[in-house]
Amino acid sequence: MGVSFGILGPLQVLRDGFPVDPGSGKQQTLLATLLAHANARVSSDVLVEVLWTDDPPRTARKNIQVYVSALRRLLDGGTGSRIVHQRGGYVLQATADELDALSFMQRARAGSLTEALDLWRGPALDGFRGVPLIGDAARRLERRFLEVSEDWAEAEIAAGGGAAAIERLTEIAQRHPLRERLRMAQMTALCRAGRRSEALAVYDDLRQALARELGLPPSPALGRFYQSLLREQEDSEPRFEVPHRARAHAPNLLPWDLPNLTGRETETAEVVDVLTRGRSGPVVVSGPLGAGKTALAIRVAHRLGDHFSDGRFFVRLRGEDGRLRPLEDVVSQLPFTRARMPGGRADPRREWQTWLSQRRALVVLDDARRECEVRPLLPETGQSAVIVTARSALIGLEGAYRIRLSTFTPAEALQFLGRVIGTDRVTADRESAERVVAACGLLPLGVRLAAERMAFLRHVPLREYAARIADPGGLVDELCGSDPAVRSRLTEAIGDLPGPAHQAVLRLGTLAEPVFTLQQATAVLEAETGTAIRLLETLLEAGILTVVGGEEAAETVRYEMPRLPFAVFVSGRHTVFEPVESRLHTGAS
Repeated sequence: MGVSFGILGPLQVLRDGFPVDPGSGKQQTLLATLLAHANARVSSDVLVEVLWTDDPPRTARKNIQVYVSALRRLLDGGTGSRIVHQRGGYVLQATADELDALSFMQRARAGSLTEALDLWRGPALDGFRGVPLIGDAARRLERRFLEVSEDWAEAEIAAGGGAAAIERLTEIAQRHPLRERLRMAQMTALCRAGRRSEALAVYDDLRQALARELGLPPSPALGRFYQSLLREQEDSEPRFEVPHRARAHAPNLLPWDLPNLTGRETETAEVVDVLTRGRSGPVVVSGPLGAGKTALAIRVAHRLGDHFSDGRFFVRLRGEDGRLRPLEDVVSQLPFTRARMPGGRADPRREWQTWLSQRRALVVLDDARRECEVRPLLPETGQSAVIVTARSALIGLEGAYRIRLSTFTPAEALQFLGRVIGTDRVTADRESAERVVAACGLLPLGVRLAAERMAFLRHVPLREYAARIADPGGLVDELCGSDPAVRSRLTEAIGDLPGPAHQAVLRLGTLAEPVFTLQQATAVLEAETGTAIRLLETLLEAGILTVVGGEEAAETVRYEMPRLPFAVFVSGRHTVFEPVESRLHTGAS
């Protein structure tokens, strides 16, 4: 089993399943800090501030080296493979199988909400929350815990399991008494279990707590829900027929709406308009890897909560390894179908389509590669709607409304950067800020990763950070080094391409710049012009390449590979995925 860590509760270190003493108080604080920022570099300056807030000794850095050496002996026999020294700081490397916080996030993204919640043993990083840097990380984890708890409660209620969820719901609500969405779920579960008077008491407790702590009444939606319960007869099951704008118990199984999402106002408004007009057929949001397709779809779905009274669902078509999830596995996780598909029933996909056709729900199908992955999940009739995110336009999908995303404009990229790291910091050195976003190729994914990194490295001047990411190797180390999943996503993008197209990407990665002409591509591909055009068009359709500018003759058009994926391929340190044909031939899974 090896070494594993727990921070979803008191700090825990296990070797082969048995507890291990992590050492002295400061050594534990150091370990907690590195675990709270696993796979990201924490500078020695930050560690000094964490361990000695006001008056660090002259030997502070030496002391940190001693603590790190002790932790290395404890965790990996002193090899240094677990805690790595990197550019004046330290990185603790861990996977989701080794660190409960990473496993929690992974399971929550995959929709395994019960499994995600079962990982929690108490308040995150309990005992270290007084340290500002650790406390901030703990609060971020607990905000996500509450979001997942609310998603889980609504899914359980929708699937008919509300009565079994009451105990856990009540326990969480007692620790977070002012969370109205949580209280709504608790009231609904109690009513479904025939415990109407307890549900009414929950509302009264919440009303008093809000008045006492915040001087506010409950939200109008919750108030209307409460009034609907009062109107019910004692011996009848509550109807829960509040107007759809107040139906907060309709399941919202969406990921977080990114608070710093910038730009895309025109595209967002266009998708909202299409969906609210009741147009049949899916909306396909396409664009290159990292263009922000999923973020836009989630933003739209959050805005349309009032319009889709039977719920909003987010469906990941691919697993963490990038492989297509079996369709039956996808459908079985949709909450309304679980209760309707006992063993031996017929086609679960048909059950889902039937349910969807009879209701008004919104479904986001994320990361489709081919039309055949989408068709079985589309409603045949009715008022439900579907948003599909894909790198290609899925031109074979009949009746689809298509919208394509590109990179940020320079102004949008700087605006996003300012929202994350502070507008004052951008304004103080605008030239360096422009160099940063240009190095990221204005790609939303790259700009977001750089912004989050700079927000953490608040002591590093913008000009220094811009110099770090000026070359492809530095860009990859900075933006992908803290999260191996990012590098995996980028390399996985070419993993299911046909063999010739797969090899073409690797060859194009040897070019000096990510923008190139047909003549340059033909030379590096060592192919005839016609063959090169067909390969490039295959990569365009797959969303690996884009075309710079408008319509031009094939000989004069300029192609572009988004800068971050290009940097990964140029760096030569990525995992080279075998083409699909090769995997099939060798029998690899």
